[in-house]
Amino acid sequence: MARSILTLILLLSFNIYSSAQQKSFMDYVLSWDGESSILKVELTYSAAQKDSTVFIFGDPSFGGQKDIFNVIKNIRCAEPEVLKIEEADRRITVYHNGAKKHKLTYEIDGSLPADKPTMVSQRELFRPVITKGVLTLVNKQFALAITDKSNPLVSFSWHSYPEDASYFNSVQPSQKDPSEKLSAHYDEISNLVCFVMGDNIEVREYSIMDVPYYCVTTKEDTYGNDLQGSLSPFFESYFQSIHRFWNDTDFPFYFLSVTALQNNQKEIGGGGFGIKNGFVMKLGRVFGLREQYVTAHETAHTWAGIKIMLGEDSFDHQWFGEGFNDYTAIINLVNSKIYGREEFLNYLNDDNFKQHYESEIKGAHNDSIAANYWTDYANYGKLPYRRGFIYAFYLDNQIRLASNGKFTLRNTLLDLYALRKTKKKDEILTVEDFINVGAAYLDKKELAAQISRYMISGQPIDFNTVKLIGEFEVEIDETIPKVSLTERADLLKIYQW
Repeated sequence: MARSILTLILLLSFNIYSSAQQKSFMDYVLSWDGESSILKVELTYSAAQKDSTVFIFGDPSFGGQKDIFNVIKNIRCAEPEVLKIEEADRRITVYHNGAKKHKLTYEIDGSLPADKPTMVSQRELFRPVITKGVLTLVNKQFALAITDKSNPLVSFSWHSYPEDASYFNSVQPSQKDPSEKLSAHYDEISNLVCFVMGDNIEVREYSIMDVPYYCVTTKEDTYGNDLQGSLSPFFESYFQSIHRFWNDTDFPFYFLSVTALQNNQKEIGGGGFGIKNGFVMKLGRVFGLREQYVTAHETAHTWAGIKIMLGEDSFDHQWFGEGFNDYTAIINLVNSKIYGREEFLNYLNDDNFKQHYESEIKGAHNDSIAANYWTDYANYGKLPYRRGFIYAFYLDNQIRLASNGKFTLRNTLLDLYALRKTKKKDEILTVEDFINVGAAYLDKKELAAQISRYMISGQPIDFNTVKLIGEFEVEIDETIPKVSLTERADLLKIYQW
């Protein structure tokens, strides 16, 4: 009998504990009228701490956040709770004062300064696009981060929204009703949530190698774009190419969101950021060759930079996450016939060799990049892209030469991806892993020396002493390498898989 009572007590205790755990939640209710630049947010939440709850708004690594509290406004709580806002730390503290229920309301202002609206939207990525007929935002632009170790169930739903507006969300893309609640645990949503809505939005669905793809764009803009038409080559050939490159279709869906800015005064090219299973672009001019490149580069991050990353943080080895990703994007543009000889060579020579070898900081150490990335983006922001791209091109040639054309850089990357899959979620890929994988194709000591010399220390590769495969020729013009294709060279044969 005593044992039965003890068992009952333990079961009741467990159920009470489980119930307490299940009550941890954050419930966002969103409203937008379809016309204004204001998103209204109502957050109901459970309080893990009895006395106070601390929230953080924004992410310093997510663009330059100089005036972030001009984006989040009118933060309110209900009595007896009291707010303390520390703008410098982006910290919002709610003192509960015995309150049993907890609610915050605030607004996200998507309006842009009149003097430089486009630059602000492009550089300060924390700003959503909220204007007449168009809303595009991700969770970092409106949701609050928690500071405790709880893992609440986070839900999103729309209370008020324009009738008959097109709607897309990146949590459950097949869901068409904004009022239906979307839910995921806190540790799952940090790079997951994107909402696009408005009567100037069009959503098209494709099936690519049995993977659902979504193309989400503005319908009309001041530049005369037909964005669905401009993006169709990616859905017709590029995405198929890069799936074949990586031998991978292992994700539930992918989306591409391109929003043309509606209120900028000066044209500027497309820029954006990747999130889980998608890419979000802001566009400030006609969609052209540069925007094709940006689309290819950012969607290629599905693998290099997201599924495969060297180091603890994306800034540790951007020569790989950005530069090697750039190389895979360009050769897949070739493979999918979006880029031909001219576009390939222009990107190789004009955008990389010339810019890198003329740069005053081309020899900067890898460790200096993160500290200067946002403050000197024109130089340090581009450095790892070009440095890594040039090394990837060089390494691809060396592997081809060493194997008499049997292997390429793709084999090394596929082996690295296979190694990543064997590691636990909290284990990282290291430079040593990269070297060990590459040692199957090149001398290990030489490969380690190359990475130390060229990628970490920053010494530029001396192409005076470099041999390339027979299809490429290189000449040095005042210290700047320039690569050309031989007359009979066929890019589609070089980059085939």
